[in-house]
Amino acid sequence: MSEPIPESIPTSQDPRSKRPLKRRALTPVTQQASQVEALFAKPDRDIAIPSGASTKKNILQAPPEIVANVQGSSAGAGSGEFHVYKASRRREYERIKMMDEEVAKEKADEDF
Repeated sequence: MSEPIPESIPTSQDPRSKRPLKRRALTPVTQQASQVEALFAKPDRDIAIPSGASTKKNILQAPPEIVANVQGSSAGAGSGEFHVYKASRRREYERIKMMDEEVAKEKADEDF
């Protein structure tokens, strides 16, 4: 066991230390409490409220002009090829979904 002398006190707990206290992982409750305390600390400061719209909207990259090494999910492909195929299929489905949403929005705007 350590002796209760200043050299045996951990640096983070030593009152002589000028180092800031270590931040620990917060629970959701303590995290929210610290955010509320920070807001009340400066009541005259403006608060930025994020909008409800998704931030990922229309951020997908354009599809490549030429797709090399086209693969499918057929038998005989290597074990890693399946994941490559799934990723490209997911990107393509997202692209088609965004195009459909855009057409629906334009139609709704036109109807309005």
